[in-house]
Amino acid sequence: MTTPIPNPWEASFPPSLRDYRIDLASLPANAAALAADAADRYQANTAFGFVLATGASTARTFKEVDALSDAFARYLVHDMGLQMGQVIAVQLPTSLHYPIAVFGAWKAGLIVTNVNPMYTERELRLQLEDSGAQILLASDMFLQVAQPVAAALGIRLMTASMWDFFAQPVAAAIREKLTASGDFTPTMAFTRMVDALRTGDELAKVGRRDHPVALYQYTGGTTGRSKGAVITHQNILATLKMTRDYLDAYDGPRSGETILTVLPLYHIFAFTVNFLLFFSLGARNVLVPNPRPISNLRSAFEQFEIEWMSGVDTLYVGLLNEPWFKTHPPKLRYAFSGGTALRPSTAEAWQKLVCPMLEGYGMTETTCIVSCNPPNQKPRLGSVGLPMPGCEVRIVDADGCSLALGERGELLVRGPQVIAGYLHAQQDSASAVLDGWLHTGDIAQFEPDGYVRIVDRKKDLILVSGFNVYPNEVEDVLSAHPGILEAAVIGVPDAVTGEAVRAHVVLRDTALTAEEIERYCRTQLTAYKVPKQLVFSAQLPKSPVGKVLRAQLRTAG
Repeated sequence: MTTPIPNPWEASFPPSLRDYRIDLASLPANAAALAADAADRYQANTAFGFVLATGASTARTFKEVDALSDAFARYLVHDMGLQMGQVIAVQLPTSLHYPIAVFGAWKAGLIVTNVNPMYTERELRLQLEDSGAQILLASDMFLQVAQPVAAALGIRLMTASMWDFFAQPVAAAIREKLTASGDFTPTMAFTRMVDALRTGDELAKVGRRDHPVALYQYTGGTTGRSKGAVITHQNILATLKMTRDYLDAYDGPRSGETILTVLPLYHIFAFTVNFLLFFSLGARNVLVPNPRPISNLRSAFEQFEIEWMSGVDTLYVGLLNEPWFKTHPPKLRYAFSGGTALRPSTAEAWQKLVCPMLEGYGMTETTCIVSCNPPNQKPRLGSVGLPMPGCEVRIVDADGCSLALGERGELLVRGPQVIAGYLHAQQDSASAVLDGWLHTGDIAQFEPDGYVRIVDRKKDLILVSGFNVYPNEVEDVLSAHPGILEAAVIGVPDAVTGEAVRAHVVLRDTALTAEEIERYCRTQLTAYKVPKQLVFSAQLPKSPVGKVLRAQLRTAG
């Protein structure tokens, strides 16, 4: 048996990253320090631009974001009387309100819980009750759900409007268009965020309030009920330090560059990378509140010189299918991909038309990141790159023994970005994090030079007559067919083989038959991997960030 090599990725690091050590004691106690630091460094440079599908846009500088978040903190503390360690729920689309609210809440010593604006009343109530939120900051576009839940739970309500930061007459025009179908004014007592900012600007300064916990970040819930990952300020700041040092060792982002933020800021990927990391670097974020339909992004690409963006496979596929995008592709330096597996066909098409694609890997429980392809002109397609410096990774068998290079097993992670546990879920915490090692539930392997390749989710593994079938591999083959737009593969019970492979397929060419797909698969896959069942679907169920929800397909039967 081959002996496992410890930290095989370090040989692929540039000299500046080898034997990397992070000094946690040197990090600030509160991530809100990023706002003041960026204001001092970057002053009147634009921190956030906000652009609508119509082309209307507005912006705020680093200095303005710091000042506005100060005002928000003053209002939360002096007017609302919130105490350090209490919880504010933020249920907003991507907008200028978001960074101001988060930095202000942290300055006030509050814990933020990010909430999906598309939640139903049941889902919203579960998160508000579990997190113990005292105040809900919600977009007035979603009050039909937010208001009855806040009223039932006795939670104070604050509202935000899409037109808040626009100057007249643009603000009035946006308001008129959005409220044409009805009034957004709540029927219960509430405060508008813009009024809170004006009031807070006149109040006394808030003294330093450093609570150790920054976020109750709820997991996607694709494997069951969402759990609140307890993410500390140290988790966040360590993640930013490690990631920044890693990117800086290559061709990383620079002050003054622009990143397009399409993914929702309530998701840990965009929250950490787009919002916090690029903000701390002095880069400009171009915020788009809703990327659906994909044509909503056209005005952002036309108005701004964008060097970076982040997204998921389905977003990149959507852009590649847009005639306006293909005719005038933007001149990006790099694009990040995460949140769900990136198909090789997508990466190859994107790199041929636009720029190198940097696929990475992470989880809510790792404060977004574990590994990423380094920014250079030849990222390794099919790999999620190298582990972050200061992060430990093991690949183990069922007995917890480390495996040799190339062997497949469960991916374990340890480092300062890993959470200590979940809120109100000691049993889940104990099973997920053992002796500091997070058991990810993902099947992975090390390549000879330490790059990490994610094979599949442990729970998604399909066992056909004792042979392992990894859905990602079958999905990659199906999606490479020119007549197939996308595919999702699951295992279903089978009386003969134990499990069988079922493929849910969305066609690009509606004339394509099941027999033709099967013949194609047999030229690309070993017999036991070929889908035994084929289901044609109009669309696949997806999470708000575009991740295909295999669990829903299994439940549907």
